Amino acid sequence: MCEIGGTLRTAREKTGRSVVEWARELNIKRDFLQALEECRFEDLPEAVLAKGHLRRYAEALGLDPEPLLAQYPVRPTFTPPSVISPPRRRRRRGWWLVLLAALGLLLGGGWWLLSRQPPPAPPEIELAAPPPPPKPPDQSVLSVVTEPDGAVVWLDGFRLGQAPVKGSFSPGKRQLRVEAEGYQVYEAEIELEPGGERQLKISLTPLPQEKKEAPAAPPQLTLRFRERAWVRVTTPDGRKLYEGIPPVGSEQTYPLPVVVRTGNAAGVQVILAGKDLGVMGGEGLVVERRFDAPQER
Repeated sequence: MCEIGGTLRTAREKTGRSVVEWARELNIKRDFLQALEECRFEDLPEAVLAKGHLRRYAEALGLDPEPLLAQYPVRPTFTPPSVISPPRRRRRRGWWLVLLAALGLLLGGGWWLLSRQPPPAPPEIELAAPPPPPKPPDQSVLSVVTEPDGAVVWLDGFRLGQAPVKGSFSPGKRQLRVEAEGYQVYEAEIELEPGGERQLKISLTPLPQEKKEAPAAPPQLTLRFRERAWVRVTTPDGRKLYEGIPPVGSEQTYPLPVVVRTGNAAGVQVILAGKDLGVMGGEGLVVERRFDAPQER
């Protein structure tokens, strides 16, 4: 087993969760995660998507993805060795060569006089042409525009960027995800045809605005990100509210109750109903906690 696969497998086993559970949580195909742990890089998609899966998986397991990305293999280019012709041996020329040449001319002229019929031409031999090299699979072009403009586009769990985006990808079934702040997340499975071009225009649905109550706002949970950390926030029934790596120094506020999971507990500071509870845990620890509204006494 290579170092990449061993490191991922060891970190996952420490979490006590299976590959199937992580694949469902990260929205990445189970076969891709299994191929990363078993170092079957030939079963992964193109390098840019495969490295994106490796980065997200490593961060979710609480690992630093940069050393693993540096070890990701690159296919070597084979250069055939040059063929060097052996040096010709120099032949000594003597006077006897002149005699042999004269004798050859005499014999050849006599043969030509005796038989003027030209010798039959040798039969032509048709050489079979070598088979053409296998043609690589045609790439498919995908372009996505969104309403509103600037929404983040994901393909098979890999972040393509903010719309509009356009790129070439391997054909087949792919999982598309589009998200923007204040709008419902759009998810769909799309089919990319070999050599074709798929153009998508996606209109996102705004989230319903919460009604403000006059007396006082209900208790909320505020997360302050002191360090770089992957975070996933869900409701107790599993509905996802956020997943990603927020900018250092930013804050996020959620209504209670919520479940927070992070890959770097020391980088997330928790403020519950205005009370500072400190960070969620130690440096580099994977921690998951549920926060409920404090009961009135």
